[in-house]
Amino acid sequence: MAIQNDSHTRSTAPEAMWRRRIAAYPLALLTALLSGCGGESTSDRMNVLLITLDTTRPDRMSCYGGRPGLTPTIDAFAGAGVRFERAISTAGITPMSHSSILTGLNNYAHGMRVFYSPEVSHRLKDVVDTLPEVLQPLGYRTAARVSAYPVSAAYGLDQGFADFESGVNLDELNLERQQRHSTSWDTGGRTKTQRRGDLTTSSALQWLDANGKDGPWCMWVHMFDVHDYSLVPPDEFMERFGLPEYPSPGQRLGLEARLDWRELIYDPELAFMDAQIARLRTWLEENAQLDNTVVVITADHGQGLRDGHDRHGWMKHRLLYDWCVRVPLIVYVPGFTPGQPVVEEQVRTIDVLPTIAEAVEAPLRSLVEGSSLVPLMRGEAEDEPRVAYADALNGYDQHSPPAAALPPHQKDNLFMACDGRWKLIHHERNPEHSQLYDLLKDPLEVQNLYSSDHPRVAPLLAFLEDRRAMAVEAPGSGATAPNVAALNALGYGGGDEEQEDTNEETAPK
Repeated sequence: MAIQNDSHTRSTAPEAMWRRRIAAYPLALLTALLSGCGGESTSDRMNVLLITLDTTRPDRMSCYGGRPGLTPTIDAFAGAGVRFERAISTAGITPMSHSSILTGLNNYAHGMRVFYSPEVSHRLKDVVDTLPEVLQPLGYRTAARVSAYPVSAAYGLDQGFADFESGVNLDELNLERQQRHSTSWDTGGRTKTQRRGDLTTSSALQWLDANGKDGPWCMWVHMFDVHDYSLVPPDEFMERFGLPEYPSPGQRLGLEARLDWRELIYDPELAFMDAQIARLRTWLEENAQLDNTVVVITADHGQGLRDGHDRHGWMKHRLLYDWCVRVPLIVYVPGFTPGQPVVEEQVRTIDVLPTIAEAVEAPLRSLVEGSSLVPLMRGEAEDEPRVAYADALNGYDQHSPPAAALPPHQKDNLFMACDGRWKLIHHERNPEHSQLYDLLKDPLEVQNLYSSDHPRVAPLLAFLEDRRAMAVEAPGSGATAPNVAALNALGYGGGDEEQEDTNEETAPK
């Protein structure tokens, strides 16, 4: 039976140390845009290609110190652009973190809080602006090609895209229960919940062939491959890495075998995604678009793998350790000469939207919490660190892993504030289990320094409290935009879905 896609076509404190405003756009440009007359031809504007790689750790990429030669296309973009050494996502779960990338807002502001809950909002607020909604008034054609149901229209992530396709049949999804991956170790390229990156890329290329040869356009491409091994690359690709014959579908795997296989297949899946990015780059080159397209490559979250399991008892994601919330971020802007090709300062994925907006001279229509990265890309020093926020509402999320699976004390609502050196993970219901890490001395996060009277706890906890980050909304209650007065007062300007079964890898994820 043919798959019915969810495709469619339709015509943010107190302290100044934590805030900086988006630079004001030229008044003449803003006036021209608002009047509808436009100050320049839309064909002169740069295109935007946003690539998000699900569950992708930066330390596995070659340009971040991973296996040499593993990610040559990503490395090439990093070499021609700017690589951010420490970029932090807002969640270890796909819908929330992608909502932040697309809106420049943290989870408490854009409204997406959990994977699913009858108590807490789990859809993007209609009234917040997404990347395509920022660009469309400038004449951009907008499209998205994504690879799995956690980024589908079921969560409102199609908002603003004139052409959106995930390859997922929403009629078969029931968000009140965990979606089972319908197979394991499958080389067919598609299940009812996801599709392989080559199929997604082929669909993106078809759209570009029809719509992208003259600009401006904005395309979001999302790949899910390293998320799990329900779908694996073609046999010939796996043979390139010398992988042994993998288990047959339905074969029961013990913990050590699962850990081994996640390690074995992670790099091949990442290299496979890099090969799909190469196809996109080739299209840009062959159609004379590479020198006219802003390219951003990032991820929604990381993955625990064996080191996450060994240090913190968790091999997947959803938690707030660095192996989960630190993500790659590479920004390529044609004609831009970086002041520093590698930025060491901490940045956030909420900074992606305002960075793209500044690069293409698009005014932001509403308040955002992120700040443009262009000053850092120029090599300009910032007075104070950018504080990163993330959360994991495991106490609310109906799809959080079973009680027996999550590590001790993690079955709580977790809220993170990190200034680049000090990281607080506040446990809302059991604050005595909170965590504080000095990342300078303890980058692996193994020495918990938390005490309620530790001098670094109060300012980071105040960051969370001042933003009402721990306040939650019921589903359907996100009809209003983030409180403008509150965000202005703070100085703002301009699992994941996996369930863990400790006995069987083919259980619900």
